[in-house]
Amino acid sequence: MRNSSVLSKTLSLGIVGFFFLIFQACVHAPPVRKKACRAPAVYKEALSGLSSAYHSLSGTVKVRVETDKDKFSFTGDLYARAPDKLHFDIFGFLHRPRFILIKRGGTIAWKDFESGRTYTGPIEACPGFPARFPFSPLFLKDLMRILFLDFPGPLALRIPEEPKGPCRFLMTCRWGRFDVTIDPGVGLPVRIEGPKGGKTPFTLTFGDYGEISGLVVPRRYGITVGDVEMTFDFKTLQVNPAIPPEVFVPDLSR
Repeated sequence: MRNSSVLSKTLSLGIVGFFFLIFQACVHAPPVRKKACRAPAVYKEALSGLSSAYHSLSGTVKVRVETDKDKFSFTGDLYARAPDKLHFDIFGFLHRPRFILIKRGGTIAWKDFESGRTYTGPIEACPGFPARFPFSPLFLKDLMRILFLDFPGPLALRIPEEPKGPCRFLMTCRWGRFDVTIDPGVGLPVRIEGPKGGKTPFTLTFGDYGEISGLVVPRRYGITVGDVEMTFDFKTLQVNPAIPPEVFVPDLSR
């Protein structure tokens, strides 16, 4: 009985001492310094440098789609080569093919394995995709630029007259004028909202930045247009891989 009492007292003192040491470490730990926001020219150079060095990608991506009425997700293998080549295989249960999409320049080909519907032809004449894959054919042109953080036309960043945060800028490109939030740690955008005054505003988010093949790139993309919110989350990602040209040939024979 006495030995049990001594053991309990020793354990109690040990626990108190442990938490005291943790408290002391927290009190005396050096403060975490956040990187200060820098001049707009620094971030413009970083963004332009990345888009010029980022030529192709491949990986497995999970796409989540959420609307006011529905919520669903699907997984597929995506291959892209800037500026206009895209191949997306979407799979279902037991890796069965559900949907294949191939874009090469102004030509697009797709097949829905569930309904058997197919299309091959000019992207402008494409009738659209099945409702479960809420892309629009013309949106794919913009998606290519979004994947490679390549914003069309002359790019300008400047401090707005009334800045809303420590690293918020006004970005101008061919799409229009946007509010952009930069992560000073990586020097690249994490949120883009606009275009200002546009009829169809949208929001882009970029996250989970990491270094792959010498380039710091996002592995998570978010796109919100109206009541549709899509998230592209790369489970695996290769940067600037050598993709065989036949991957982008519009072949729906399988």
